Amino acid sequence: MPRSSVAFTREPVDIEALTSAVSAVLTPEELAATPAEIRPLDDGAAAQVLIADRVVLTVLRPRLTPPAAELARVYGAVEVAPDARWSTDCFTTWEPEGVIGVRLLEAAAAARGGMAAHLG
Repeated sequence: MPRSSVAFTREPVDIEALTSAVSAVLTPEELAATPAEIRPLDDGAAAQVLIADRVVLTVLRPRLTPPAAELARVYGAVEVAPDARWSTDCFTTWEPEGVIGVRLLEAAAAARGGMAAHLG
């Protein structure tokens, strides 16, 4: 079972944000030594980040953030900034390489003016 997270951001998390996150999280030496790929799936319904041929992060298509009452009902005590217009469901593995997926998600969310909530 994957680890589930949601990014709440001012701008949608997209391929460009994921590309920037890879460059921000991995050092130039790591990038030179480790194959990294971002691939869109199902006509843009999702994107996957692969590091050394292992999927470390899957990001679904962003959608508009629901109203505050719905946020509270679905996500409980997660604090979402009032200007977070977009929410993006994301998944990483519980295996060790999932840690890099979490770091990539956090970097992509920050680049889009938001944060990631890790749900378990």
